[in-house]
Amino acid sequence: MKKERGHETVEHGADMGITGWGSFANEAFEEIALAMFELIVDGEGIEPTKSMPVRAEGESEEELLVDFLNNLLMKADIEGLVLLAVEIKWNYGDHAAKEFHLDAVARGVPIDRVRDRLLREVKAVTYFGVSVKNRMDSSTVTVVVDL
Repeated sequence: MKKERGHETVEHGADMGITGWGSFANEAFEEIALAMFELIVDGEGIEPTKSMPVRAEGESEEELLVDFLNNLLMKADIEGLVLLAVEIKWNYGDHAAKEFHLDAVARGVPIDRVRDRLLREVKAVTYFGVSVKNRMDSSTVTVVVDL
């Protein structure tokens, strides 16, 4: 039995599968982001010192998830940060209109501060194996990341 909220990684050939779950979609999205960050750096005991806004959108929940994670990677690269935490501030979806939006705040540290703790590079989040499953009392999201 899984905890109410958490994440895990699954070997996937040269890539890596990651899954996040929670009672609500925003929790699952936050958890999968944490799983991705843990692939990149050993962040144990490091307090984030910088924050940045992140926005994502898509025509489906799956597109929203991939856009969210890729935007985290892109913005971290542009800002020279390694991300350690994320909090979704607003998540909206309209299935009929095919409009899904998400606003979050990501927190991290300058890459130079943790260079000795870097584990691997996550190049991108792919659409291969992407899944968003929402139920009345839980949400589970899965993607494969290109290492």
